[in-house]
Amino acid sequence: MTDNTEFAGDELLAEAHGGPEVPLPPDMHPAARAIVQAIEVFSQWQGRIVALFVVPIIAAMVYEVVARKLFIAPTLWAFDVSRMLYGTAFMLGAAYALMRGLHIRADFLYRGFSVKTQGRIDLVLYVVLFMPGMLFLFWAGYGFALKSFLQNERAGDSTWAPIVWPVKICLTLGVGFLLLQGVAEILKAWYAATRGKWPR
Repeated sequence: MTDNTEFAGDELLAEAHGGPEVPLPPDMHPAARAIVQAIEVFSQWQGRIVALFVVPIIAAMVYEVVARKLFIAPTLWAFDVSRMLYGTAFMLGAAYALMRGLHIRADFLYRGFSVKTQGRIDLVLYVVLFMPGMLFLFWAGYGFALKSFLQNERAGDSTWAPIVWPVKICLTLGVGFLLLQGVAEILKAWYAATRGKWPR
């Protein structure tokens, strides 16, 4: 892990945590290094793509406000578009956030531990809690999305009644991306637990 002392605020945590642009140490096992690098390049790019979802969300909200306030012509679709895109962006961006260390964690004790201890804690928690939980969510989400697709499900709480199966498929993909990033986090935690330093 890079030295975080130069970063003063939470807004710079993503840069402090490192990513595929920060080289992995040469003493990391070549296979582990290749896997982590490939996964994090993927997480970085899909995170950047998902960040673009904010543009249609803003456009839908601005259009709705203008149409409602200036022309007394509220839309049927703006709220549905914004909530579906926001939910999709939230889930598809979760792997990027995990890679950058931006998920919420109560680390008031953890931060005082040695790097080896931190690595061991992360390793155990990723293997025992994170991966089984994400595998269950992926399995459940797959059935949820498949059923929605086969039924051509539409939103039952909306007059516009848009199809919702693309969103449910994206939610399942988001869990899959989290699983993938979890593999990289396990490899990084193993390195920290055995070498006493973070690879990034």
